[in-house]
Amino acid sequence: MANLMDIYETMTKTAEAEPTTPEADAAVTEQMEVLAKYAEAADGYLKGEYGEGKYTPADVEKLAELLIDHDMQIEVQQEKVAEYIQAGQIMARSFNEELLKLAKESA
Repeated sequence: MANLMDIYETMTKTAEAEPTTPEADAAVTEQMEVLAKYAEAADGYLKGEYGEGKYTPADVEKLAELLIDHDMQIEVQQEKVAEYIQAGQIMARSFNEELLKLAKESA
């Protein structure tokens, strides 16, 4: 995964260099805010765990990247669970319909 500072700098340069629409500006601003929140969370955790000044900005970046990766993995897992639930509901309806059909035929 790319370095958070590189991503931030690229987004900033892109935002400054290209004329954009308000929707694109809002999307970039939102992405930058998300990155900032992850960096703040990582900084807060490191500050609480190790104390002020006992870690580097690289440590904050690395932890923020790991937090982002972790949240992305959770999101993927949640999507899979939702798909499995939906598939289970479809199968349950099909089984129910088949049982009702068999019950009508045998009656």
